[in-house]
Amino acid sequence: MKLGLALGGGGAKGLAHIGVLEALEQHGIVPRYIAGTSIGSIIGAVYALEGSTEHLRIRAQQMIESREFKDFGLGEFYTEDENIFERFKKEVFEKFYFGRLLFLKSHIKSKSAKKLFRDLFGDRTFRDCKIRFACNALDIQTGDEIIFTSGLIRTAVWASCAIPGILPPYHDDGRILVDGGVVDNIPVEPVKTLGARIIIASYLGHRPRYEGEPDTGFRINQRAQSFVRYHLDQKNLEQADCVITPDISRFHWADFSPLTELCNVGKQAVEEKIASLRELISPWYRIKRYFR
Repeated sequence: MKLGLALGGGGAKGLAHIGVLEALEQHGIVPRYIAGTSIGSIIGAVYALEGSTEHLRIRAQQMIESREFKDFGLGEFYTEDENIFERFKKEVFEKFYFGRLLFLKSHIKSKSAKKLFRDLFGDRTFRDCKIRFACNALDIQTGDEIIFTSGLIRTAVWASCAIPGILPPYHDDGRILVDGGVVDNIPVEPVKTLGARIIIASYLGHRPRYEGEPDTGFRINQRAQSFVRYHLDQKNLEQADCVITPDISRFHWADFSPLTELCNVGKQAVEEKIASLRELISPWYRIKRYFR
C-alpha cells in the first residue's frame, strides 16, 4: 500500500505531529512515505530515520532543552501573562523585532542554527532513512519550490525550517532557501513525488478569526496574509485522502514547553478520525480509488 503522510508547518504547534505519529503507529498505520514542511520536516526526518516513534518525544525534549535552542530566544515572541505591563512589553518587542530586520537577516544567528541541526542529524543522509522522506523549501531568488529527496538531512531540514526573519536562510549552490511553508505549508505534493498514492495530511492551520478594526496598515496586511495562507492550504488539502486536524488553536507558535499536551492533542485528533483512517488502508478503498 503506497500510503504517504504529509506533516505541515506551524512552529511549536508541530509537536502535535508526534502524537499523530504515535497514534497511527498504535493502530498499525505506518506510512511508506513521509514529507514535512518547517517543523514538520524536523519531526518527519527524525521519524523517517528511526522508522518508529519510540524515541521521538525524547529527541524533541532534548532539542528543546539544548543550549543552542534556548539561545534562539523564541520565548520573546509570546507571553502567557494577562498583565497589562507584560502585554505592553510584547508589543514593544514586536515593534523592535520588525525594526531590527531592516538591518539584520534574522533573529537567530547562523552559528546557532548550524549547531542545532548538526546535533540533531549529524552527517546522516536521505539514504539512511528507513521510511522514504522529503522536505521542501523556497528559493527566494527564483520563486521555485525546492523538494529535497537526497543529500544531508541537516541542511535540507535547515532550509525547510528557515522562517523568514526568524531563522537565517540556507545557502545552497547559489540558491538562497527559506521555509517551505511560505510556498507550500502542507506538503501533499512533495509526498506524492515520492510515490504515495493514498495520502494522510496532519494539518496545523485553522481559519483565522479577528475582532475589531486593525489599527495599522501592518496589522491589516497581517490579517490579509493569514487568509491567503489559509485558502492556499485548503487547495492543497483537497489532494489528501484524509486530513487530521489537531486542535492547537490555544497554543502559541513559539512556545515549545507544552510538549506532552501537544502530543496528546495530536493523538486525540487521530482517534477522532480512526474510522476514516481504517477505511483508507482497506483493500476496498484502493479498489474504489482505482475505478474513480
